[in-house]
Amino acid sequence: MGMFFGRTLSASFNIALAAILAPILLVACALAFPGLLLHVQDGSDWVYRWLTGLDWPPQYRAALRQWTSAGQFTLVFFLIVARILIAIVLSSFKAAIMPFFRRPEDREPA
Repeated sequence: MGMFFGRTLSASFNIALAAILAPILLVACALAFPGLLLHVQDGSDWVYRWLTGLDWPPQYRAALRQWTSAGQFTLVFFLIVARILIAIVLSSFKAAIMPFFRRPEDREPA
C-alpha cells in the first residue's frame, strides 16, 4: 500500500514540478536563445496548422480550433523537455543514494 502511494505521489510530484519548470524554461530560452525559441514556435505553428487542417468532422474541428493554439503546443514542448530533465536528474540522484538504503544482508561484502 505504501509503495502505491509512493509511486503515485512521485508521479504527481514529477508532473507538478514539470508544470512549474516548463514556463521557466520557456522564459530562459527566450532570454538566452531567442533563435531556438523562434524555431520551436514555428514548429508549434506547423503542428497546429497540420492538426486543424486535417479532415475532421465539423464538431471536432471546431472544438480543436477553440481549445488549442500554437502557443499551447510551444508550452507542451517545454513541458516535455522539463519532464525529461527531471527524469535525468532524479534518476541520477536515486542511483547515487540507493546504495545507502540497502538492507545490510543485501550489501556486497567489502
